[in-house]
Amino acid sequence: MKELISSAGLLHLYLNGYEEDGMLYTQQVNTYNHIEDGFYQQLMKTAEEADKDTKVVHIFAVAGIKEKVNQVLSIIEDELKSNYQRLLSGKKIKKASSKLDKTGNIFHQCVQEFFCEQPGHFPKRMYYDYDDFIVGGICCNHLSNEIGDSVINGICSLWLERESPALCGKQLMIRSFFMRDFIGRKVVAALPETQTGAWRLLFEGGHQVLLSEEAPYMKETLHPDDLQAFCSSNLQSILLNPIYSYGKWFQPNDICEEWHKAFIYLCAVSDKEWDVPGISKVYEHFLSILEKNICTTMNAPPFISKEQYWNILLQYIHDFRKFLKGDDEPVISKDMYQTINTRYVYLPYLWQLVDIQMPQQRFLASEFHELINHAVGEKDTYKKGTLWEDTAAYMLSNVEGFKITGRRIRAGAQEIDLSVVNTSLDDEIWQLGAYILVECKNWTTHVNIQQIRNIAHISNMKGNKTAILFASNGLTEDAQEEISRLASEHLYVVCLTADELLQLNSAQECKDLIIAKWLYLQNSVDLASVI
Repeated sequence: MKELISSAGLLHLYLNGYEEDGMLYTQQVNTYNHIEDGFYQQLMKTAEEADKDTKVVHIFAVAGIKEKVNQVLSIIEDELKSNYQRLLSGKKIKKASSKLDKTGNIFHQCVQEFFCEQPGHFPKRMYYDYDDFIVGGICCNHLSNEIGDSVINGICSLWLERESPALCGKQLMIRSFFMRDFIGRKVVAALPETQTGAWRLLFEGGHQVLLSEEAPYMKETLHPDDLQAFCSSNLQSILLNPIYSYGKWFQPNDICEEWHKAFIYLCAVSDKEWDVPGISKVYEHFLSILEKNICTTMNAPPFISKEQYWNILLQYIHDFRKFLKGDDEPVISKDMYQTINTRYVYLPYLWQLVDIQMPQQRFLASEFHELINHAVGEKDTYKKGTLWEDTAAYMLSNVEGFKITGRRIRAGAQEIDLSVVNTSLDDEIWQLGAYILVECKNWTTHVNIQQIRNIAHISNMKGNKTAILFASNGLTEDAQEEISRLASEHLYVVCLTADELLQLNSAQECKDLIIAKWLYLQNSVDLASVI
């Protein structure tokens, strides 16, 4: 079987823009912000809207290591020429290539549809060589050649200035993607370098970032010498490094760690009962992906046996599963979870390694409405709470990509009604994060501000950015104000009432309601910040 060209480590990018009064205005859609179908939908929607203005230029580009980018561009260009011949012969165009993986084919489909299915899009090659990486692709515009070329060069230069792309190992890194990993993390301290005087920011989880233009993507764990002791994050960096058992040093180490966290997340959310034979086979396949597409490697003598290392991985998976069920483990697992909130874009490349079983949806509107009415009408306090939790579980288990991992879990002095993890490859669902806290209040009165603050306390402890509150009779005014305040701190409490649930008649409507309420909270904060 012929091996596909992996998109891992590459950036697939759509840029558009125009010049007006000496100013450049641009938009971008890329595969570090959107995955799979979400990337296709966002790209085509953005391109279609921008194409209404004849001043706009369009750029479809691939950025990354030279060999792979050149291969992808060659395939796309050859297929584009073949598709024009097919159109002249009255045939349908081909939108996929047997040489590309899924992400590559989604980008390929966007290019073929944009240039072959819409009139007036005349493709022109663009290519920028930056020694260790390249940015190449196809562009078009309705302007004169001289003006169009000037705008294209200006847009690319502006993107390069803003994003500062750089090859880290074999993976292209850009500024916006690098910085997203720190959203929601608390800054613990600012520390000076004793020799250079440069400053470092220390974030919770032990991550430190050097404030230097010379190393814009340098992220590492706080060194033990800085604290005169080992901390939990030091141990994580050591135990997640295959150098000690496999005799290979994967560089850059921080990117190697990110990919390990994505791998462990998938193992943890799967239903598989892992053992040493199972994890060893999957892990070695994972390392081969890293070595081929992400990291450079150097040989080094191993310190421990592979069997010992596999047992360490099994313990990590076990501990992280407990965390995702709702148990307390606030340092290593919280850091791993927070990383996945942005590095979920790695998951499509690891999906085939782990057998993720999507829960079967069986939503029946009549059954759901009966559950709601039964829960709301119940008089016994205990049964009333249990039935309302059953209602919440029924709805959430029918949202594709949600998986309920725990129910009535003690978290310190608090109890978590439901724990939900994200097992999707869905852009919209991933906005909510990897782990979602669910609280159920089937009260005859409105839920008050104290309950919102309790939810915020547990969420801050766990590190999640979304909580869903099933409040059968809604909120008090001050509780709603507190939710708005929390949204300004990037903690989103989505409130669902019994009346709103009774309006739902399909699994898709369940998902749409949650996403709409989440976006409303986010957009209200964005609007307030602008005003």
